[in-house]
Amino acid sequence: MIGRTLTVLLSIFLCAQSVTGQPELYQNRLDNIGSRIKLTYNEPVKAVIDDYIAHEGRISEILGKSGYYLEVIEDTLKKYGLPTDLKFLAPALSGYDNWLVSDDGGSGFWQMRYIIARRYGLKVNSYVDERRDFLKATGAAARYLCDLKKSFPSWELAIAAFYSDEVEVNKAIRKAEGKQEYWSLHEYLPLRHQKAMPHFVAMAYMHFYHEAHKIPVKRYDPVDQVVVNVKQWSTVYQLSRALETDYEQLKELNPLFKKQVIPFTTVAYPVHIPKNKLQRFKDLGDSIYTYPKQEIEEGIVVPAKPIVPEPRVVEPANRSGSGNPGSGSDDNASGEKLVYYTVRSGDFLGKIADLYDVGLSDMKRWNNLRSDRINAGQKLKVYVPASKYSYYNSINSMTAAQKKQIINKD
Repeated sequence: MIGRTLTVLLSIFLCAQSVTGQPELYQNRLDNIGSRIKLTYNEPVKAVIDDYIAHEGRISEILGKSGYYLEVIEDTLKKYGLPTDLKFLAPALSGYDNWLVSDDGGSGFWQMRYIIARRYGLKVNSYVDERRDFLKATGAAARYLCDLKKSFPSWELAIAAFYSDEVEVNKAIRKAEGKQEYWSLHEYLPLRHQKAMPHFVAMAYMHFYHEAHKIPVKRYDPVDQVVVNVKQWSTVYQLSRALETDYEQLKELNPLFKKQVIPFTTVAYPVHIPKNKLQRFKDLGDSIYTYPKQEIEEGIVVPAKPIVPEPRVVEPANRSGSGNPGSGSDDNASGEKLVYYTVRSGDFLGKIADLYDVGLSDMKRWNNLRSDRINAGQKLKVYVPASKYSYYNSINSMTAAQKKQIINKD
């Protein structure tokens, strides 16, 4: 490890001059990293490196966060016997932005797609998305990478499949006349799936050679935090007011709550709060769930009415009607209305459920589906609150960009 570090530092010292137009220098630097994953310098990688250098403020911030996150990722990769340089895949795909959603619905640091997240045990529903739980998602990503390496001869292909899927990579191999060297089939991947390898190589490069480009590492000071159990319906905003802490800070500490609502379950939800608010959390006790603002007189907490009412989930009496598509004419006893959604290319069942704020199991039951598989052109039933019928009925005619905006807001 010391020898590898000295080699990299020596390379930086000798090559601190401008490197524009010197591909051999870039390739030598990448070779000196000594990665078990082949790091190739070419035009796609150059374009990403140039973009990173042009946005040095963003890269500086990512490098700062790496000091906090990469050690944990590396430990997890070692646990599964994986190359530790795979750690650069997380910042390459997301830039440590837990709220980023890819065109394929990927979410979290690892931009994991819904179907993969469920396969590896992560909970994803209308309220909770464990792809945004750094520790759980990293464990799931490591297991997925292990399985992908069993299917492909190189880590480059496994990385490509991680961001796209095995089917797309195998299609690209066939189009490349059976060639299995990644850069021979890169151009045959769908454009939206060509991101992974160039960004991975460029991100590894920037972590080792940012000083050669005079890019500093921005100091990252994560909040000293603890985990508490929240056992009733509440919101992140409600907790922030009760704990007298910044709402945006508390939201960032708990990105897995998609709508900033902490739902009720039979077991308490773990919620991250600043460590210096732990005693206040204990002092408030159950009154925290009815506390829209702090009202303290002589050291006594006076609870007030809740900020939001406890959400009610009412199961309709009958959901087997036969209204016309888009008409919403199939009402039921619980005051819900039926709308229809026409599946488009690139849609998946979890994304559609998210658009309508309903559960995946409900979507399957209403449409007699035995799996998550759906087809373009298929019409799906969705039952929505009658009070919001106009809004939900309009989703079917929205553009892909408008629907993506709705999901991002969630």
